[in-house]
Amino acid sequence: MKEKFLKILPYSGYVLFLSLGLLLFFVAAFLVVVVRTKDEQKLTMPSVIGKNYIEVHNELQRLQLKVRLETLRIPEKTDGIVLAQSIDPGKEVEAGSKIYLTVNIGFDRVTIPDLKGQDLKRAKAILEKVLSGEVYVPLTLGGVTYVPSVGDEPPDTVIDQIPLPGKETHSGEKIYLLVTEGTSEKKSSLLEGDKNIETYLTGIPTPFAIDHLQRKKIPYSITEIKKAEIRENSGLTESVKMTGTGAQIVSYLHKAEEKLNYIYESVTYTIDDDDSYTAILSYIDKASGNELKKEILSSQLFKEDAKINLLFFRGEDVTLTLVGTNTGEAKSWKFKGKY
Repeated sequence: MKEKFLKILPYSGYVLFLSLGLLLFFVAAFLVVVVRTKDEQKLTMPSVIGKNYIEVHNELQRLQLKVRLETLRIPEKTDGIVLAQSIDPGKEVEAGSKIYLTVNIGFDRVTIPDLKGQDLKRAKAILEKVLSGEVYVPLTLGGVTYVPSVGDEPPDTVIDQIPLPGKETHSGEKIYLLVTEGTSEKKSSLLEGDKNIETYLTGIPTPFAIDHLQRKKIPYSITEIKKAEIRENSGLTESVKMTGTGAQIVSYLHKAEEKLNYIYESVTYTIDDDDSYTAILSYIDKASGNELKKEILSSQLFKEDAKINLLFFRGEDVTLTLVGTNTGEAKSWKFKGKY
């Protein structure tokens, strides 16, 4: 028995030694993982004071910080900027930490009214008194673009607006209106001559400039889309130049880092085949539930390898489809807002 025990003992020692080695290995590996994980969870808090919250939102999300917003109204300061942060800049914190930001509400908060179908005089009166909480405040009219009536559209009537009705915004946001020409005064008669059209369509929303040109059956191309250094210039035309082949438009655009509701969108597409192309926006009308379609480019001839730039404003989820007269659908894009 003693001899058998002595024979087994060396093997037991090997097993015990091996077991202790494995145990030490796993403990060391676990400690390495814990230390590395702990290091990875540490981050340095950036300074966001003085920046617009919309611009820093994505960065804070990337850092896995839980943001809680508080608001303060200081009219003389820019709307939307961060006034204070609960964690000092440069401080080391763990991912998942909660941070409180105080954001300035420099303007009264309002809901954009529905002006479509109103005559221009009535629409202006509505903009003078928009309810904000328990008080009425005025909204700024950014401009009026006149277009010829189509079909049974009544004269001197609002047929489109930017921003769209229902947007929750502030009283400082400018409202742009697309209005049919009046009967007593033909606005388009004032626009005879290329120079007059160029001046008239400069500084207005690009979709409205396009609508004006489309209704007058003037071909157009967006030759350049520049970065909007000033946010409120996004979507506006920088210039319009009339040529022998139509209008050449240069526009501004501010690209949002995340898809928001009510925003300008743009696409660029290289043509595969010579053909006449039409670009159609499709969306569901909230009021009726019906699908509505609008042409933002109508039967314009493009050569192979030519580039098409398209720019439009959306408030709903929309689909943009480019269709060739002979070649059929060339490309389709879907745009979804974040609600």
